Amino acid sequence: MYRSERAQSELIGTVLLLGITIAAVTVTVTTGSVALGAVTDDAQSAGVENGMSQFTSQASLVALGETNARRFDLGSVDGGDLRLDEDAGHVTVRIERPDGNVTNESYRLGTLVYTGDGREIAVQGGGVWSTDGTRGRMVSPPEYHYRGETLTFPIVQLTGDGSDPSRGSGVVRRTGAGEDVFANVSNPLENGTVVVEVESDYYEGWYDFFSQRAEGEVTKDDANRTATARLVVPGEVDLDKPLSLGSEDTSTDVPLHEDEYELGASHPSPSAIIDERIENASTNGENVSDCFDNSSCSSGIYHADGDVTLSDDVEFDTTGGDVVIAIDGDFDIGGNDLQITDGTDNEVRYYVNGSLELNNPTIGTTVSTVDAKRTQFYVNGGVAENTNGIGNAEIDAVIYAPNADVEANGNPTLRGAFVFERLDLGGSSEMEYDTDLSGLDLTITGGPGQSPITYLHVSRNEVEVRFD
Repeated sequence: MYRSERAQSELIGTVLLLGITIAAVTVTVTTGSVALGAVTDDAQSAGVENGMSQFTSQASLVALGETNARRFDLGSVDGGDLRLDEDAGHVTVRIERPDGNVTNESYRLGTLVYTGDGREIAVQGGGVWSTDGTRGRMVSPPEYHYRGETLTFPIVQLTGDGSDPSRGSGVVRRTGAGEDVFANVSNPLENGTVVVEVESDYYEGWYDFFSQRAEGEVTKDDANRTATARLVVPGEVDLDKPLSLGSEDTSTDVPLHEDEYELGASHPSPSAIIDERIENASTNGENVSDCFDNSSCSSGIYHADGDVTLSDDVEFDTTGGDVVIAIDGDFDIGGNDLQITDGTDNEVRYYVNGSLELNNPTIGTTVSTVDAKRTQFYVNGGVAENTNGIGNAEIDAVIYAPNADVEANGNPTLRGAFVFERLDLGGSSEMEYDTDLSGLDLTITGGPGQSPITYLHVSRNEVEVRFD
């Protein structure tokens, strides 16, 4: 009886050992197969990715006229699907001007796509992109070059047979000469904003590229799968007249001859440059009370994060350099004087994100001659909106407030250059131009995250892809 039980135990142990061994081998083989498949897929995708990078290099040479045709070979594409979609991806380039006019051009990009197991690799706009189904990324950059204040954007369009090719080799050929997109827009650009918007399945990769390497204010819209870059044209304002108004209202009452002021002028918004100065001053400047509370102010940068109301006169000593005062709110001067006391050429510049209020102040320098360029105001809001005009103020300055509708009662004396939306002077007002401002231009641009653009070169370049 004992020997029989022992024999059965040995048999059962053998069976169990064999079962465990088979299970272990099965798991090992299965796991190994999965790992091998993953490695194979990664290798396949890496090979295609490298082939796509070489393809886009060849296609760009053809598109930009370096050669009429080039052969390409993407390598093995047996592990996935390869297709050319002429309608995939769109780019829009537009120039937005301050007067509301927009010059707009839109083109399809065309996309060469390889879809493997869980990963997609694509050529679009002269760049290579990929996605794993969760987020697009850039593999190699597109044909978009921003250097200094010049944007060169040769739009590369892929065309060809839309059927699925069986092989990853063929010829890319130029179909015609490149077309200048904005042939009627002269360089340098005069004003406005250049906007580049890309709609794409790989918009997140485009967004990363614009953000990290192309500069400019960059946004993305997940709902519409778009990435947008904005470049601001520096606005040049000629100070060749004592008064420039945005309104064409000929009933404006000013003590000037008609040839001494202009109506209906286009003035770039000062908001960007004001925002930039406020941001910089909040980081690098001192509190504005350090300038105003002691009735004297020396060279430096000063900041206020809200409204400021003066309670006394202020004298400025700019011997050591300019004074910059950035106010993120209204600035109420009241009847207090703001005067520069030294004889240098340094300036006091005010950046006001709200309105400028004043009533009977004296603003300028203590010297007897007019030196208006040494005192400059950039105002985002109105001027003298909450006071009964500006009284008998004496102002020797440059005031750039293109949104201000000014109705000034009293007998003010305005010497320098003034930019408003509208001005109606009552009483016995006097206006005088400071001839030293002749030839001096104000450059209105900048802003957090914004980059300037002066020269724009955009072309449309179509290439045809033919597979073997």
